[in-house]
Amino acid sequence: MISSPDDLADANLLQALREHARWQEPCTCVEEGGVLLMAGANAFPGAFRNCVVRVDASVPAAEVLQRAQAFFSEHGRGYTLLARASRDADLIAALHAAGMTPLADSPCMLIESPVAEPAVPAGIRIERMTALRHVQDAVAINAEAYEALKLPAAETRVFFGRPQEVLSPRMVGFVAYRDGVPLSTALTLLSGEGAGVYWVGTAAAARRSGLGELCTRLATNAGFAAGARVVTLQASPFGEPIYQRLGYRTYDRQLRFRFPAPVSAGK
Repeated sequence: MISSPDDLADANLLQALREHARWQEPCTCVEEGGVLLMAGANAFPGAFRNCVVRVDASVPAAEVLQRAQAFFSEHGRGYTLLARASRDADLIAALHAAGMTPLADSPCMLIESPVAEPAVPAGIRIERMTALRHVQDAVAINAEAYEALKLPAAETRVFFGRPQEVLSPRMVGFVAYRDGVPLSTALTLLSGEGAGVYWVGTAAAARRSGLGELCTRLATNAGFAAGARVVTLQASPFGEPIYQRLGYRTYDRQLRFRFPAPVSAGK
């Protein structure tokens, strides 16, 4: 039985991968033998698009790597291996021994109690995601916002190829508007006693306005309101200081190793 805060948080991260597979069209997601492999809507080799993660720590590192190589060779794609420092030390050691270094190393954070409810500034309207237009507005915000993290706007949109799936009972979302213009957003993924905050973004015109923190507070508390014991997120360099201020703590590190497409795929 999953019980520790770290386990609940990690389980939510794995569930987020499965959820992103549902959002993309097309997407092949295979989870068997303790390994999850996802070939997303196109060949973009990022996490949550074309990626592999070990879901059972007893699977040997060599087997994970062999299965990933076979799966993505079949698809003719490069991919990202997601490794958690506390759970995948043998995988990380094997990759370092092979001369690989992580493309990214970001904190996995969690919080175990609600945060103070935010004060909504004058002129700002917060809407909970209940209609397709809300999802479309959130996608438009993040298509712009995540360019600061080197994710092309077109690739952000690909993550939401089936936007209606974001309106599932497993998701809670918020969009902040000023004069009808969508400015900031955040999503909460519910996974039983865990919840996770994803796709926090703010349009360039509203950066440093506090709206990203406002949406994060709402998304965090939505997780607890739904019965979660723990709310988690994976922080970007921009967001980490904000999340620390809210009371999130780092419980693990997520390392991302990039594997190129097979040479034959480019011929």
